[in-house]
Amino acid sequence: MSRQAEIVDALQVKGFQSVHDLATRFDVTASTIRRDLERLEAMDLVKRTHGGAVPVRQSETPHHFKEELHRPEKTAIGRAMAERVLEGQTVLLDGGTTNLEVARHMTHQRLTVVTNDLRIATEIARKQTIHLVFIGGELLPNSYTMWGPTSVQQLSNLRVDVAIFSADTVSEDGIYNASSYEIELKRLMRSIAHEAFFVADSSKFGREALFKVFGMDAFTAGITDDLVDPLRASHFPIPIIQASVRRPER
Repeated sequence: MSRQAEIVDALQVKGFQSVHDLATRFDVTASTIRRDLERLEAMDLVKRTHGGAVPVRQSETPHHFKEELHRPEKTAIGRAMAERVLEGQTVLLDGGTTNLEVARHMTHQRLTVVTNDLRIATEIARKQTIHLVFIGGELLPNSYTMWGPTSVQQLSNLRVDVAIFSADTVSEDGIYNASSYEIELKRLMRSIAHEAFFVADSSKFGREALFKVFGMDAFTAGITDDLVDPLRASHFPIPIIQASVRRPER
């Protein structure tokens, strides 16, 4: 994982971080951290302050940064979710890097996948035994997902067995997104599905996000990784399945 991606993630989780703390965490010099913060500020991802930096919460983290973050956890989640998809089902995958891992682990011989995410569609298109239905529309800023009236019209004519959703934040009362762009589209996706799951790595639990997308009663279960405290997971009103992350031996 790149250091700059981890810095953005640390700021999003903890807020202000000092140059000294970041230098200690990544075992680099303060000058190196200052250069990282200069680059991230130029990308409008952080705001430098005296002695450190704070996140720019209204900005969308670049997709390539998101894909680098928590990759082993997302891989484990993607594998666990794909294993729960049955042969012959029609499955809807909304956008996001965790759902991209779900797509990568689909090895089914008879499956239909519906998605509005360009990267997920490209991944599924490589699998000759899976039928792809791509939802068109307008490309969301700084993402690979489609939305808008065309997307709504196309989805309104579909029915699927399972919908799988990503989330910016997971709390006991539901899942939340940092922006409101996709809320209504996601709710339409849920309305055309017989059942639904959410996939989110452990870093998404307990974060702050403004817009509630679904209550927990919208889901059959959630899939996360084994870094979530089992006691915390037990407090959710639905099953929270913790995928075992394969970590290299030291």
